[in-house]
Amino acid sequence: MPRVPYKIGIDSKRKFLFEVEGRLRHHEFPPQIIIESTAACNLECIHCGHAAMKRRRGNMKEWLWRKIVDEIADRAPDTEVWPTFYGEALLLGMKMIDRLRYAAKRGLTNLVLNTNGTMLSDELIRGLCHSGLKRLIISMDGFTRQTFEKIRKKANYEKVYRQAERLIELREREGARHLRIEMQFSKMDENESEAESFREYWTSKGAFVKLREKLTWAGTKKATNLYENLERIACPWALRTCAIHWNGDLVACAVDYEGEFIAGNLQTESISGIWNGAHRNFAEVHLSHRFGELPALCRKCLDWQVGGGAVLEGPKETK
Repeated sequence: MPRVPYKIGIDSKRKFLFEVEGRLRHHEFPPQIIIESTAACNLECIHCGHAAMKRRRGNMKEWLWRKIVDEIADRAPDTEVWPTFYGEALLLGMKMIDRLRYAAKRGLTNLVLNTNGTMLSDELIRGLCHSGLKRLIISMDGFTRQTFEKIRKKANYEKVYRQAERLIELREREGARHLRIEMQFSKMDENESEAESFREYWTSKGAFVKLREKLTWAGTKKATNLYENLERIACPWALRTCAIHWNGDLVACAVDYEGEFIAGNLQTESISGIWNGAHRNFAEVHLSHRFGELPALCRKCLDWQVGGGAVLEGPKETK
């Protein structure tokens, strides 16, 4: 999907969004699947609903992980698969590496892992380098210690930055240049002034930098680039993303952390069956603009105006 322009007038944004919507369609199998390997997390980031999350937390069972992976491998092995949702996947340690290796062995070619970086060790880094992972994204959201630790509560600035640099170093030693490393910076009022310094620092180190536009994260933050009364479009996330909780619930999208809309459960159903059944009905409500029939989560959400938009810049050439 094209990136939604960050700061433009309301008329220009409306025109752009309707052009985006004109390219949306129903996919017979989801282009992107987000799998919650664990709902546990060791941080309390200020833009994340995890700390306030009421649903039960747990780890996905191995048999369920393999069931999901096997269906993706049989149906669409190039699907973008993220084994992270509302939790820190590397809390599972080498078990997460084994799961990635299983997915790669089954033929999945587009594995993407998002981590907060706190659990990175030399052992895990080496495992990630040889796991079949295509992209590793470290969410950091701050360039100075003060900003970083204000946003990513319970994380240690020096440790995360040190281990992120160690990741780049070990990737070279392990001959794993196929693994793309991305440092992610989600813009907020608290950190926006540091975005350029963050970008300059990490691209000079040999990493990609992903600058995410401001989101409300399903209402946990204010986003001054989003309009309250803008005529809405079908949500790109709802049309493209299949989000699965650790217990198998297939929910509305990547910010439905409570499971306010559950289309089905993969313990007894298939991705394809749910996606083309209850979830397709949900998507059709979006496409037909019957927004009043959407779950409350969707009706109050403004993040469809961004639709996951981000700027990605590659590393600078080093001598």
